[in-house]
Amino acid sequence: MTIPFSEQQSEHWLLERTYHAQLRDGRELSVPDFTRAMKQLTDVDAPLSSQSWKSKPPEWLPAKKSTNVSIPISTWMEISPEEACTNYQEGSPILLYGEHRWEHLKEASETWRPNRNVCTIIYGNAKEVPEVVSGVEYAVCYLDPKRGHAANASWRAWFSSDVATLLNGSTHRNILFLSPCMQFPSTTHYTVIAADGQVHEYSDRAKAIQGYALLASQEAHDQSHLHSIFPQFCYYHEIICPDGVYRIEFFGPRMNEQGYKVHKG
Repeated sequence: MTIPFSEQQSEHWLLERTYHAQLRDGRELSVPDFTRAMKQLTDVDAPLSSQSWKSKPPEWLPAKKSTNVSIPISTWMEISPEEACTNYQEGSPILLYGEHRWEHLKEASETWRPNRNVCTIIYGNAKEVPEVVSGVEYAVCYLDPKRGHAANASWRAWFSSDVATLLNGSTHRNILFLSPCMQFPSTTHYTVIAADGQVHEYSDRAKAIQGYALLASQEAHDQSHLHSIFPQFCYYHEIICPDGVYRIEFFGPRMNEQGYKVHKG
């Protein structure tokens, strides 16, 4: 039996901003590659066939714009396609993972690369950098009946984004179906920090962007120097962990930091 990730591990990896996925044979996906793929997720336009899964006419469900999204789930475990279909229909998110291996054909025309003189200018020596002739693209597709769907560019290029096709058993054999191993309750927040420090909170991203555009900058003096203070847009998740409430910023002044504890009241 494969031992699932513990609650303590899940909390640590979540705050660390890394993503982990455990397969049924006990192996784990490459953490750097999996994390990089998850951080490249953007909203996808839902095809009409998948929109109609919600038993509403397709025209009632407008397609989403392509924007960056962040999924606050750090640990996943492999499940069967049948389990994935059932979980999705019951309202739970699922994640699809695939790898596309590519290789340049020998007879294909050679791409441009710097000659010895240019290499000396760029790299400081005349050694030519060998051309990459093969590699692996890591593709992910996030399906959530409540929050919507997202995929990275590699998934769009090589796999289907139609929910009905993905869940009816006719998917690519190399696709892995993943379910959240550990979920912590979370809320999504969109705020704008005005130039005077006042925080304005909005119900969704579009309204926050509109509010940001309406706020003006302020001029400030600092040791006889005049500079401008601009409003700051901030998008973050507040997550209830066993150790307390933490905030993970995906856009804002602390977007490159680990999750930090929020002191309420």
